[in-house]
Amino acid sequence: MIIHAGCELTVPKKENSYRLLWMLGLALTLPMILLSGPLAGYLISELLVKKLGMPPRLGPIFMGLGLFGSAWQAYFLIRKMDQGRQEKGEG
Repeated sequence: MIIHAGCELTVPKKENSYRLLWMLGLALTLPMILLSGPLAGYLISELLVKKLGMPPRLGPIFMGLGLFGSAWQAYFLIRKMDQGRQEKGEG
């Protein structure tokens, strides 16, 4: 235990620090997951419009599908993080 400016700070145990790093790693992937879906949808729609001559209104449709897929993945990632926290008995 470390006492600093009247507050007690505890140093996490080694196994707890691995779990915290695991959860931090999962949490840091959320923005990339949410960004990659609409970006992939945009790139696919641009490919279809420019190379195959499809109508330009496919852009928002594919971007919406990408956003839906990203939100779906983020939901399951958050559930996985919550299950990891509950297994440890933290909530």
